[in-house]
Amino acid sequence: MLIISKSNGEVIKANPEIILFDKDGTLIDIHHYWSSMLKLRAALIIDKWFKNHINKKNIERDLIDSMGVDLLSGKIKLKGPVGIKSRNYIVGIASNIVRSNGIDIENQEIEDIFLEIDLVTAKNMMPLLRPLPGVLSLLKNLKNMGTLMAVVSNDITSRTYLALKSLGINDCFSEIIGGDEVQNNKPSADLALLVSHKTGIKVDKMMVIGDNPVDIKMGLSAKINSNVAVLTGLSEKQSFEGFDCIVINNLESIEVVNVK
Repeated sequence: MLIISKSNGEVIKANPEIILFDKDGTLIDIHHYWSSMLKLRAALIIDKWFKNHINKKNIERDLIDSMGVDLLSGKIKLKGPVGIKSRNYIVGIASNIVRSNGIDIENQEIEDIFLEIDLVTAKNMMPLLRPLPGVLSLLKNLKNMGTLMAVVSNDITSRTYLALKSLGINDCFSEIIGGDEVQNNKPSADLALLVSHKTGIKVDKMMVIGDNPVDIKMGLSAKINSNVAVLTGLSEKQSFEGFDCIVINNLESIEVVNVK
């Protein structure tokens, strides 16, 4: 049994068979992770094509800003695209910036840059990763209670798995699924429905926990009745107005209680 304290002070109970967690902004500090990754990507793009360019600093800032980091705050923008849109979408944005500065490239060349950064950071992801408040204790308690858990992310599966493994929490999840395994990313229902297909658990026995409206829209599109929005990522409370969901401050707002 879960005892959930809503951001308005109200307390409710829930007993899902499986919980579908988003990754970035829900389990992992999205601002720290993606600001670090985008700076690495932009630096390598500059080094490859604009090393001696007179405006290389402006191009680098444009890359970081367009991929989704607010240069003033150092945080991810509320509307992304990083953390919200697909990897291919962000590859397209970076490719267009390179082309607009006089370099004729194919999108695959930017994807190759992203892959190179993936390989470099895969050797040690810990500098990029910070678990959010309440994550580790909640996962431990849910696992001890026997509640199934899955991660569904718009990030690619290999990176999602590697991040969870680096934090030592991959074994908590029966399914770890990235956006590359479905035809349509969030807010489509595809990721949630794939978990249902793989586990045999019907959607009315599921709960979704995510930090962005696209997570809640995924749950609602899949006809999942229990959707929880957590305010530890990109979104503020008003971002979820009009959605049939529970809003909580962080995962410390969920208590796991064994009921016999």
